[in-house]
Amino acid sequence: MNQKLLYPVVTLLLGATGGFLIGKGNKSADSGATEAAEMLSRSSRAGSINDSSTGRSAGTTRARNTDEINQMPGQLQRMQSLLDFYAGLSPEQLEEEARKLENIPMPERMMASYVLFAKWAETDPMSAMAFSDKMGFTGMFVKPTIMQSWASVDPVNASKYYSDNPGQFAMMGMFGGRGGGGGPMGNGAASIIAGEWARQNPDDAMAWAKTLNGSEKGNAVSSIVGQVASSDPQKAMAMAATLTGDDQSRANRQIAEALGSKNWDEAQQFIAGLPTDQQDDARRRAFEGLASKDPSEAAKQLASFTDEEQRSRATATVAEQMSREDPAGAFNLVISSGTSEQEDAMRNVMMNYARQDSAGAMQAISKIPQGDARDTAIGTFVFASNSTNYSETFALAETITDERDRSRAIGVSAAKWMTTDPEAAKAAIQQSTTLSDEVKTRIIDGGGMMRDWGGRGSRGGEGGNAAGGQ
Repeated sequence: MNQKLLYPVVTLLLGATGGFLIGKGNKSADSGATEAAEMLSRSSRAGSINDSSTGRSAGTTRARNTDEINQMPGQLQRMQSLLDFYAGLSPEQLEEEARKLENIPMPERMMASYVLFAKWAETDPMSAMAFSDKMGFTGMFVKPTIMQSWASVDPVNASKYYSDNPGQFAMMGMFGGRGGGGGPMGNGAASIIAGEWARQNPDDAMAWAKTLNGSEKGNAVSSIVGQVASSDPQKAMAMAATLTGDDQSRANRQIAEALGSKNWDEAQQFIAGLPTDQQDDARRRAFEGLASKDPSEAAKQLASFTDEEQRSRATATVAEQMSREDPAGAFNLVISSGTSEQEDAMRNVMMNYARQDSAGAMQAISKIPQGDARDTAIGTFVFASNSTNYSETFALAETITDERDRSRAIGVSAAKWMTTDPEAAKAAIQQSTTLSDEVKTRIIDGGGMMRDWGGRGSRGGEGGNAAGGQ
């Protein structure tokens, strides 16, 4: 496959395939991949039912090729037509279309790539796998999609293929995250297979997972328990009881999180029955589950944390969740907490606050005393705010106490200002009493944006990092 396809496929798999892995990593990306699967399912029935999303009715002629589709008005119309088109192709035709993906506009190309390989794997996974071996580096990123789709319809044979060809999937476990996952290939093929199998027959999936070794076994078992716990915590508990060591500890954490999102009291009862050395981690995960479902209730439970470090982390967790709907309330929670992780909590809250209510966020910043938390809030505000009062934002950036963070924030503020009034922005830079002549020159010559913006990993001036974390 032409290397031009590398970046769209990699981007696709980072955003979609990664969502099929276990643990918390699936909460954001899984929705995109699930939507693609649902759209594919709808497209296969397009000949007999109406599709309200596109306005087409039964009997509508399917597009003959991707060139025809690309001429259609409306992005959603083009996307649905691609789904319909791929749904009716044979494996040989899908291979032919895979070679044409580079000719599809980027938005459609990303979804089309996922749907094409997912459809191909459901109909002829062996040929899809063989084709991925011809794709060079890109093939490594396509294999998780193929394996996940294969396992979704035939986990038994998918697992046999994996066992017979372990070398093909060796790189799929190279990226880490909570519970061994979180990246596009974080848990490897064993975890992907196990998660899909658990949707169909969790007992058989668990029996297979227990035949694996090392981290493969742990990730597969965790994937199964996580899947089961989301819908049937009691069954997940029974499964966990058959495990030992780290496998059992990880399973109990996942059960705790699932219970926390459903019933906090039941979660506490479950945690109380765990070995003492597992309770703290399980309680943290249960709280994350509660915070994701009901941030206000989670905030009420903060007082129950007697350990300062645990309370700090819990505050940051609930504040981030709360800020999505109530950024002002989340801000006040962080300010009143006095926790040791106030900076991280402030960064997450201010990112949402500045985007939703720039004026309110700027007023709130005035309540923060001088120090790291205030610098963090200002740096994040400057990066995220939609305010067009650039002179005010510039002046706020100048009040950051840390010199390096201040220079970055001013650089970003100036960059935004220059998009509408470059002369005024340059004049403000030249008149600044907080910047050295060298930094002034760098900002002006760079169009406002500092090249090392985001450099210091955990401080408020690193808006680039904050953006990456959303």
